[in-house]
Amino acid sequence: MIANWYAALGQPGMPLLGGDLPVDAPTEVAEARHRLEQVTARDVFDHDRADLDVAELLQLSISALDERAQEILARRFFADHPETLEELGRSMGVTRERIRQIEGKARANMVEFLEPGDSLLEPLSTLGLVAGAVRDAVGTVTPLDELIARFPSLARRVKATAQPAWRVLDRLDDAYEIEDGWCAAPTIAGAQAVTLARLQESADAHGVVQLDDVEALNPRRTGGGPERFLGEWLTYCGYQLRGNHVFTRTSVVGDWAASILSAGVRRWPRRRSWTRIGVDRSLGSLKNAMGIDDRFERVDRDQWALASWGLDSYIGVRAPVREEVARSDGRIPLDDLVARITGKYSVTANSVVAYASSAPFRVKNGMVTLDTAGRCVRKTPERTRRLYRRRSAWVLRLKITKEHQRGSGFVAPMAVAGLLQMQPGETLMLDSELGPQSVNWNGNQPCFGSIRRFLVAADVAIDTEVFLVLRDDRVFEVEVIPTPTCEALADALTLVGAVGGDERQALVVLAAAIGLPEDSPASSVIGGYRERGDADIADLLLAARSELEGAVSVERPAVSADIDDIMDLL
Repeated sequence: MIANWYAALGQPGMPLLGGDLPVDAPTEVAEARHRLEQVTARDVFDHDRADLDVAELLQLSISALDERAQEILARRFFADHPETLEELGRSMGVTRERIRQIEGKARANMVEFLEPGDSLLEPLSTLGLVAGAVRDAVGTVTPLDELIARFPSLARRVKATAQPAWRVLDRLDDAYEIEDGWCAAPTIAGAQAVTLARLQESADAHGVVQLDDVEALNPRRTGGGPERFLGEWLTYCGYQLRGNHVFTRTSVVGDWAASILSAGVRRWPRRRSWTRIGVDRSLGSLKNAMGIDDRFERVDRDQWALASWGLDSYIGVRAPVREEVARSDGRIPLDDLVARITGKYSVTANSVVAYASSAPFRVKNGMVTLDTAGRCVRKTPERTRRLYRRRSAWVLRLKITKEHQRGSGFVAPMAVAGLLQMQPGETLMLDSELGPQSVNWNGNQPCFGSIRRFLVAADVAIDTEVFLVLRDDRVFEVEVIPTPTCEALADALTLVGAVGGDERQALVVLAAAIGLPEDSPASSVIGGYRERGDADIADLLLAARSELEGAVSVERPAVSADIDDIMDLL
């Protein structure tokens, strides 16, 4: 009827389906067109042919094999837990090599069905078309549930294998791999490599990528766009996501911090935000990591920024106090100082007052000035407990506590300031193999910065004794003190840093360690250690006194005279 209508109009070339009918087409023609558009596969085929979905087509193709081949494929090739060639050979009464041959031939026969046949009217020829469509739908990667949504019959089981159709196709088709709910071409690992390459193309200097900038991994996919599953796929690949950002470098805590700052956090961190990230590291360890990493700049008391942003650095309240005093020609009202610093940094007024009232400043009559009287180091290194001279360095004996392991700074003897020629309010950075080590004199006493990285590197446990080595060339080291041997003299030498020293020169070494003359007698050396507070070493030397006195190697002038000379003197 539709063809007759177009012919009658003089338009025999018009397609019967597609496009709009003329508005003046008769009702009978419109109804005929509608009936054609509603025709389904079930209307075209008989009942049995209409039910030949992909699962049934795979079942037909497997049924074309002999029973032994079917059993081998089911128990080995398609099984979730395949039996070995040896096991199958024993149960079927043939050699393992024969099992391998049957399996290889049967699989090759099955793979042939995945290619389009010569006649599309044959049911099994359609299987090749479906296999090709599935390959196209997978693209680089797509979720399995979305693949099944496009091809619902993939979820149906193939009786001969007791597996869903998607798994049978996956085992037969080497063009893609399906695992953990993901379909990826050619393999999961291959798709992950493609993903990494695309992320690297869009990543900034800190490895941060915006999701919107990631090229579609499956441009053939329809409905919702690639971003709908992209976040889940990136998480599966091991990347960390925060909002619309992907972090590709999170192996160490410093990389984490750089990524978060690069993602748009202008000043960071705050305890709540760091906890929410879920990193198994303390906030203190994060700050320590940023403190020795030149990618970061401290911009407030508890806030950091990327150094590339060019923000003003913050090195504590004392530095801005000094700047404001200098800017005001050496004198500034305390109230003005408090207002200026609290307006710029997140510090309290009480903190500003406390710093302004301590060295190197003083407050008098409401005015803050530099304390020109200054301070001096009264106690010398030679008289400081647990501090010893060793060749071209001074060593400070320290017992490691939980606070040291957590990364806390700690007080140093006043003599350390003298060794380093420090002034009140000064901070020094000493060189070391693990990066700069800070020593500051911002309070009543000098303080060392965190040594946690040295303890981690040497796997130092709590209650272990170490030496903090201050070399004359201003290089800092942490050295683990060997375990005591229960030999008094050897242990005394160990505790002053003379590890592996020559015990024949023990008295000389022990004297030099606390600044005594090399020819000091044993009694003076023992007394020197006890006077400076090193009672543990003094007790060891007392126990080894006889050995110590016999080990003196300093040559003294020999005194000899015969009896006549002595009588002449008398």
